[in-house]
Amino acid sequence: MKIALIGTGRIAWHLGKRLKSKGLAVSQVLGRTTSNVQALAAHLGSNASSSWADIAPDTDWVLIAVKDDAIDDVAAALSAYVPMALATHTSGATPGTVLSPFFERYGVFYPLQTFSHERSPVWSKIPFCVDASNDSDLLFLKKMAKTIGNLVYQVDDEQRKQLHVAAVFANNFANHCFSVAAQILDKHDLPFELLHPLMEETLAKALQDSPSSMQTGPAIRKDHDTINRHLSLLETEPLWQQIYAVMTESIQK
Repeated sequence: MKIALIGTGRIAWHLGKRLKSKGLAVSQVLGRTTSNVQALAAHLGSNASSSWADIAPDTDWVLIAVKDDAIDDVAAALSAYVPMALATHTSGATPGTVLSPFFERYGVFYPLQTFSHERSPVWSKIPFCVDASNDSDLLFLKKMAKTIGNLVYQVDDEQRKQLHVAAVFANNFANHCFSVAAQILDKHDLPFELLHPLMEETLAKALQDSPSSMQTGPAIRKDHDTINRHLSLLETEPLWQQIYAVMTESIQK
């Protein structure tokens, strides 16, 4: 099987390395930035190119791991050279049908995780959300996901876009709250480590039961005196004050 990996971002790096470690070598890495393509290809022992025309005509699987707003342009360019290949993207927010004008065989291969260069993913704990335009390709993607990881779910476009919104709340927004908390502490010469046990317990409780049933704090208690004191403390940071007020209102509803 010939796999062409499109893109050189964090997902591309991690997926490429994982595929290689499982004996599913990436035959080609393609992307727009030559230096990045060459770096990833060298790491994977793959051929490298910054020209779409160089994709091998007998490529079986085109794994597109690029920014969401570039997926359709990349797919359009590649389909001229490998129209019969299975093309998939790795996006949680973009429907698989974005590939349908360009490929007869298309799908989604979405690992639901946040990736960074500094940390190695625990693949056995990462859910893979897959979908495809036909049953045989769906079966193939399920097998690939099972080989790479452990948790495999068939998730259609409608389900996946709702899942992605939920993931933004659970990950991106939660992490931003951590960042705000760290900045507040830093301004008052307090270490962020003070919050680590609280953060760990909050996550443990949320994983144990319904998060809404585990909600604590002044908002759920409707402790207006404490809420007003907090809002006063945030007067020098009106955006944080607004976030606090909106979050409080949302909890109380």
